[in-house]
Amino acid sequence: MTHFASIRALLALLFVACLLTGQAALADEIRIGGSGNALGTMRLLGSAFHRQHPEHNVTLQSSLGSGGAIKAVPRGAIEIGLSTRPLTAEELATGVVVAEYARSPTVVAVASQSRVTGVTREQLTAIFDGQQARWPDGTAIRPVLRQPGEDSIRQIRSLGPALDKALTAAEQRPGLPFAVIDQEAADKIESIPGAVGVITLALILSEGRSLRALALDGVEPTPANAASGAYPLTKRFYALTKPEPSPAVRSFLAFLRSPAARDILARTGHWLP
Repeated sequence: MTHFASIRALLALLFVACLLTGQAALADEIRIGGSGNALGTMRLLGSAFHRQHPEHNVTLQSSLGSGGAIKAVPRGAIEIGLSTRPLTAEELATGVVVAEYARSPTVVAVASQSRVTGVTREQLTAIFDGQQARWPDGTAIRPVLRQPGEDSIRQIRSLGPALDKALTAAEQRPGLPFAVIDQEAADKIESIPGAVGVITLALILSEGRSLRALALDGVEPTPANAASGAYPLTKRFYALTKPEPSPAVRSFLAFLRSPAARDILARTGHWLP
């Protein structure tokens, strides 16, 4: 073999090695996306997992919502989907595997500089239907609305027929702020004077938001109170995968049950099912 032929052979081997390395890196990538309420905590979990397993790269997609995650997993667009609602029979028929990994209180929230510390169901009803237009300090109340079928709004509706009716009335009120995704809702509650909206304790703590979770009917929205049933609103977090996930995904799912992950979940307002 000539000198140049040897060089060409070596370059060819290096080229193949680079391709294989790139394919291995792609195979070890874990793309995660879904509910915005889960993303902040999942970012912390992904970083902790990568420190233990530097051979695996965790990348978070922008907020797809639960519905987007449910569609993306069977199509292979992401490796792990994050949902905060149970799947329908039709969605389960796609073969998606569902594992609940944590729970967190769903909360009514205001900006941290607000003096409001709690609300009752009756006050919420009056706020959404417009009968109570101002906070005690005189600030105009600005409810941040979501899509009618959004899970957090569905939970508020479940608190009683009067609140259900008030939320329907709020959807017809002109000029109220509206948020499509969870992070947008948090942004508007933080930034709009007098704003109030529905979010999770997990999002507030995991993203370091300048928001206050309000007591509801005198009960603080702590994980302990939600776990005991004293506080009535709970968000469940589900991890969605294909039936036969990659070794990297299996490793991440195992990590979610580890003491390190449990500590992160506890610090960000979750408890374990």
